[in-house]
Amino acid sequence: MNSDYAVYVSNLSKVYRFYQKPAHRLWEALLRRPMHKAFSALEDISFSVNFGSTLGIIGENGAGKSTLLKILAKTLTPSTGSLEINGRVAALLELGTGFHHEFTGRQNIYLNASLLGLSDKDIKDKEQEIVEFSELGEFIDRPIRTYSSGMVVRLAFSIATSVDPDILIVDEALSVGDQRFQQKCVERMAGFRKKGKTIIVCSHSMYLINEMCAGTVWLDNGKIKQQGPTPEVVSSYLAFLEDRDIEEKPGPVPSSNSQELFIKSIEILDKNGAILSQVKQFSPVKIKVEIKCVKDCFPGHLAVVLENQQEEAIFSSLTKSCGIEPVIFSGLRSIELNIPCFAIQKGVVRARCIVSDDQALRIIDERTSSFLSVQSEHPEYGLMWMEHSWKI
Repeated sequence: MNSDYAVYVSNLSKVYRFYQKPAHRLWEALLRRPMHKAFSALEDISFSVNFGSTLGIIGENGAGKSTLLKILAKTLTPSTGSLEINGRVAALLELGTGFHHEFTGRQNIYLNASLLGLSDKDIKDKEQEIVEFSELGEFIDRPIRTYSSGMVVRLAFSIATSVDPDILIVDEALSVGDQRFQQKCVERMAGFRKKGKTIIVCSHSMYLINEMCAGTVWLDNGKIKQQGPTPEVVSSYLAFLEDRDIEEKPGPVPSSNSQELFIKSIEILDKNGAILSQVKQFSPVKIKVEIKCVKDCFPGHLAVVLENQQEEAIFSSLTKSCGIEPVIFSGLRSIELNIPCFAIQKGVVRARCIVSDDQALRIIDERTSSFLSVQSEHPEYGLMWMEHSWKI
């Protein structure tokens, strides 16, 4: 027993058996030899979640995230390993799970909430709250089959969060709702966190994971690739995705006829020259760019842009705008942009380097760095932090 944790998972595995024919199941039992192909969806998963903390689950599609959440919600049984849940669980998993599509939304409130362990009296007391939060209006008395996917999510989230669970498990289902309702859901989850509830959330939004979760588990092909503090895990995950995308894209093919030069590498370094995957706000950093010139010499300008995950520019600097004469590129050249105070707010950023001609009009080549996780003690939102004071 591990009652010190809200959730305790030890050596959890899930193996699916695939049979070519239904009869092969019977033959396997009679002949005592395997007639199936095994697929390991999860392998040797171990982690724990403290009471009142929020854990993020990240990974690519097919990594095993949904399978893990179903096991945590006890709608799926693991093949091996142990799982201990201490508290009432409410889960928002696949769209429409637990709903009867011929019943009305109101009837499904009673059905779904009763499955979560509430009595008829408790459900009746919370019924109006659930209806109001879902914003379904007159649709609450219409069959679920007439609902859009967003309406189903509204009702499912309203029920799951209104039954006052000790542990809330949320899959990527929130991405279906409209933007305003997503914000309501995030605010309610934040309220749960303030009340000391335990939350396990799976999302492809690294911003949400960064903001909500103290710790994160990164799944890759059914195994834990990394777990620990969220900024470290998210930074490694984004760097992995970026490196993979670069490998999949055809690289620049140097040619004296087609391309004058190309960017060989771009890295974000600390003051000692070590490559950074995370940095504390206000620390000094430098962005190092290596450029290979194919011609004997080529005059051009260099721009560096710091951008977020949505490729929105946060800061940029162009050598021409800084009054620098065109750089004469020849052979392999290394150039550094020094930033003595990295004032960008908490989040994930990367650097984009663009090389242009001597008029800064024609782009010759561009390349992005790996993502960098910025750690900040300031709770404010925005792109960057400035010294300020209030006078009231």
